[in-house]
Amino acid sequence: MTSTLRVAAITAVGALALGFGGNAFAAYNPGLIVAGTSQATGGGGPLVIGVGQADSDDATAVATIYSPPGYGVTLGQAPGTRLGSLSGVVRVASAGNARVNVEGTVTADNPANHVSNTCSPGLHESVWILEFTIAGNTLRLPMYVDRVSAGPEAAYASARLRICLPSPYVPPPTGAPAGASLVVAAFSVRSVFTNPGTRGSYPWNGVFVPYTPGTSAPNQTNAAQSTSIVRLPTQLAVKAKRQRRGRRTFAVVTACLTEAGSGIRGVRVNVLGGSTARRARRVAFGRTNARGCVTRRIRVRTRFMFFRARTEVPERQAPGCTPSIVPRCSQPSVAPVFDLFSRNVARIRR
Repeated sequence: MTSTLRVAAITAVGALALGFGGNAFAAYNPGLIVAGTSQATGGGGPLVIGVGQADSDDATAVATIYSPPGYGVTLGQAPGTRLGSLSGVVRVASAGNARVNVEGTVTADNPANHVSNTCSPGLHESVWILEFTIAGNTLRLPMYVDRVSAGPEAAYASARLRICLPSPYVPPPTGAPAGASLVVAAFSVRSVFTNPGTRGSYPWNGVFVPYTPGTSAPNQTNAAQSTSIVRLPTQLAVKAKRQRRGRRTFAVVTACLTEAGSGIRGVRVNVLGGSTARRARRVAFGRTNARGCVTRRIRVRTRFMFFRARTEVPERQAPGCTPSIVPRCSQPSVAPVFDLFSRNVARIRR
């Protein structure tokens, strides 16, 4: 899971480098990336949530993340339960604004310990502690988590996750240690979210509020919304056809990549082959066509040859940017998919 988190963080940084939409006055264009380890409708498994912004952006004060309607949400894990891991990059003002990598954990806490918090006051269904170390200082940031079943938020959310970050513009204890501010972070949680059971596109939304530079006051007028669209199911299927040329036997292997029933174009797919499915190694590769397919001809040298396919789908920008929660939005994206194998194995006899 640690390697997956690092990939998510790198992907977020790359997306921010391309620039997110927003009006000219706003020096603040954060981004949200969500990547599930299960791509099946109704599937479970750990979920990776990534957030990030450019170095030049105003520091983030409050981040609220909404899972879409249709997702199953299980909360109330016992205090002390390890839910996942955290990986990220922060900018440290006391070190000349150097970028520093951080690693940490996500652990459930007793919600009764956080009723009087100033970030999101009241009793919550779950409180998760994101813990990591910066410049020798241990930070324990609470994230307040609740299911959404009523009110205006129910139109676009099944759960709400909210976290407040200390201001890098003022000294501790009110401000952040060492003047640290978020550049990009990704954290995983397991046994919490279950994919919707119906094929379709599901928008995760993040609402981010920056600090007014030089203060510890959130700047609500410059809030921005970022959307990460998860398309389910994402599937990779492989088939093979036997072909004879003289005394030689070939397999014409086709691997097709789809999300929510439509092909994905321009993605590199590796074709794996071997004398057994378990021993299959890369024997060919190619980029998908408009139907989401790659076809390669491979010589069969063993009595039987087994074929699979493997790919990763990068994060892609989604067309348009229509804010639905706050007046301003960053460029929405289609969520990445990490390390996807074909759901089946094809076999060819020599």
